Amino acid sequence: MKKLAILFLAMLPLFSIAKNDKKDNSNPKYLEGAITLTDGKVTFSEEIKAPDMSKSELYNSMLKWAKNRFSSENTINSRVVYTNEEKGEIVGSGEEYIVFSSSALSLDRTRIYYYFLIEVEDGKCELNMSRIKYLYDENRDGGERYTAEEWITDDMALNKKKTKLAPICGKFRRETIDLKDDLFKSAKDFLGNKAIDNTSDNNTNQTKHGNKVNAEVKENTLSSTGQLRSVNINQIPDNINEIASKGRITITSGEEEIDVNVESWGGFGKLFNKDVAYTLVDKSRMAISMIMEHSNTYKVSVYMPNQTKPYIVIDCKKTMSQKLSSEEIKSINPKLDINKEFTMYIGEVTSIQMR
Repeated sequence: MKKLAILFLAMLPLFSIAKNDKKDNSNPKYLEGAITLTDGKVTFSEEIKAPDMSKSELYNSMLKWAKNRFSSENTINSRVVYTNEEKGEIVGSGEEYIVFSSSALSLDRTRIYYYFLIEVEDGKCELNMSRIKYLYDENRDGGERYTAEEWITDDMALNKKKTKLAPICGKFRRETIDLKDDLFKSAKDFLGNKAIDNTSDNNTNQTKHGNKVNAEVKENTLSSTGQLRSVNINQIPDNINEIASKGRITITSGEEEIDVNVESWGGFGKLFNKDVAYTLVDKSRMAISMIMEHSNTYKVSVYMPNQTKPYIVIDCKKTMSQKLSSEEIKSINPKLDINKEFTMYIGEVTSIQMR
């Protein structure tokens, strides 16, 4: 029996993700309203707002993501089937396994087929998952074929009171919603991860060239008196965190200025060939979180110790935001508490002033 179990496990497909079927079937995430219909067809949609990114920038980034996600290396037989840069359209054809449960002697899974449409224009990207079909129990008499419209809608996949998932159709509905969430999150994270990579690279470069920068601006960094004057990003001292740790950092939007921890400063970097600044905000800080969510522009100010006027003022235009995982938090700043929830805001640097 042990040999049989080992042989069976070895035969499991490489591109299946095993699921534990013991899930909360009353989770509101999967209940009434979770499935949306467009012209009678099950369609999932989400918009990514990137107000400072051009159509070309978004198209090239999402095409790179799509080619990686919809490839035979990651799935059974997925591929990018259509691209049109002029219209800003990319279509991926998905075919992969969803595994409901598995053990040494049993495997409950289905193939899922779907189309994933990406439409981009200046400042935003629309994601659409549609034309969803299933091939279930394919090893028995050719399997059973279903469409999402006849299998995972409220009437089929929920109980009469719509308080729980139905026993059979419900698992298809649940895992399809999870797959949709994973796809949308992966697309959004791809843009954010590029920003994180830029942050790490920039911090390394600042360390390598810090002495040169300090030598160039030394006479300008010893005092926070005088008038603010415009400078370029290369004139910012690389010990900005050290200065802030002895003084303070604030974020200003409109007339409201709020102190933040020095660890919230993520540094400078490049995103789509533009200078950007990274700011990390603790979600439990409600006031600053609200400001950052609802503001298109903001200022990051650095104060030297015992000074009431800012030493450096960085004007930013919010480009995008990303919720960070614990691994991403550690990669950016090991001093941050990974048990807290952080959002990274990326802002194009529109001007820098320094005393």
